[in-house]
Amino acid sequence: MKDFIIKYWIQFLFAIVSGGLGVAYKALAKRLHKQSCDQKALKDGTQSLLRSEIIRCYDMYMERGYISIHGLESVLAMYDAYHTLGGNGTVTKLMEELRELPVKTHKTINKNGGILNERY
Repeated sequence: MKDFIIKYWIQFLFAIVSGGLGVAYKALAKRLHKQSCDQKALKDGTQSLLRSEIIRCYDMYMERGYISIHGLESVLAMYDAYHTLGGNGTVTKLMEELRELPVKTHKTINKNGGILNERY
């Protein structure tokens, strides 16, 4: 009788533990899938925002006909992040054109013709 009870209790406990592990695995898989989807959405959104900002800067600097050193550094940093996130070659073409623009400084000149300050 004792062996009978032990045998069936062990089977019963094993079934409960197996079922619990199955439920836990399913819940974990569902949570990981949601996190993966959320992460992809954040990546895609960030990439889209970077692309939009690079295009905006491209339009502005091409209209001016020159770019400041800080503007170039900023656009290059955005492009590096965009490219790391898997950006395509369309923006690469825009970056090539931006790199060809002349880099100019902004000077403030006083009445006597002297430079008050110089920004890049």
